Amino acid sequence: MVHGCSGLTGRVRKRAMFRSQQILAGTGLILAAAIACRRADGPRAPATEAGEAFAVRRSYGGPVTFTVELSKPAITTADSLKLRLTLEINPGYEAEFPDLAFPDDLPGAILTGYEERESKAGDRRVLVREYELEPEYEGALTLPRMEVYSHRTGEVKEEVVASEPVEVTVKSHHETAGDLAFRPMRGLVTVDAIVAERRRVWPWLAGAAGTVLALAVLTVWLARRPRRLPPPPPAHETALARLRQLAGRGLIAAGEAEAFFVEVTGIVRDYVEQAFGVRAPEQTTEEFLAGLVSAPAILRHRHVLEPFLTAADEVKFARMRPDAGAMQRAFDTAENFVRQTSQGAGVKP
Repeated sequence: MVHGCSGLTGRVRKRAMFRSQQILAGTGLILAAAIACRRADGPRAPATEAGEAFAVRRSYGGPVTFTVELSKPAITTADSLKLRLTLEINPGYEAEFPDLAFPDDLPGAILTGYEERESKAGDRRVLVREYELEPEYEGALTLPRMEVYSHRTGEVKEEVVASEPVEVTVKSHHETAGDLAFRPMRGLVTVDAIVAERRRVWPWLAGAAGTVLALAVLTVWLARRPRRLPPPPPAHETALARLRQLAGRGLIAAGEAEAFFVEVTGIVRDYVEQAFGVRAPEQTTEEFLAGLVSAPAILRHRHVLEPFLTAADEVKFARMRPDAGAMQRAFDTAENFVRQTSQGAGVKP
């Protein structure tokens, strides 16, 4: 009987041990899953409690106010430091944060958290950047002088607001047994957050580049497309303008008969060709007069044209030297002929 009881007790103990092992195994799986989820979390932003007070606060500027805040004036190598930069921008102004490069601008500090946000305070825009930093060694962390450039909207002239350097004392921290306990993993993972913020700009840049490209294509198309040329001025206006230019050259007063008659007959012949379609410039005087049959609008002016052209031929080919009065009469004949025939039905608009 005692033997049977001892056997039963042994089986109970084995079952209890088996259950304990199952519970331990389940607990281990839960812890492993929790750790994996923790590691899978994205970049951690600095934990800033609502209404959290910063020990160091310095403000600069006017229409654009630049504020630098630090959570502590002194820390240990085991502490973290929170840095907050704030821009308060009046309506009608634009400004940008100064760029901070880690660790170049703040040697001895590791960036472990980053957050950027925007809000409104009345009619002012409020831009905030928060950084969480951890010191690498004891000594001092010096926040460098930073410059904020601002300008009125639509203007090029810039104004500069500069901050003063700020120094934070870093003291050595002696580890205790409690400090050696496991703590959440921290490091440079939040650099990805900064990269992600900057990547948001690329869609806007791509859209702007596409717009510029479209405008360039449109400009080239407009420049190369066929353009409708304005209609030429009426033939009689062109002829009268050329006669005015001829009168302004002073050939009559200078007695240059040959040059004058070459010009004045050329003007008349070009006018007849443009207005009535008679190829006058390429014809002799006899051919031109014979061809007037096809232009009834000027046929009735033959009695004026014939002596005019004949006198011109005598000057050009027979070397005759007419006086200034004869040259003026020839000019008046050409001008009257153009004016009288411009009202004919055969004139081209």
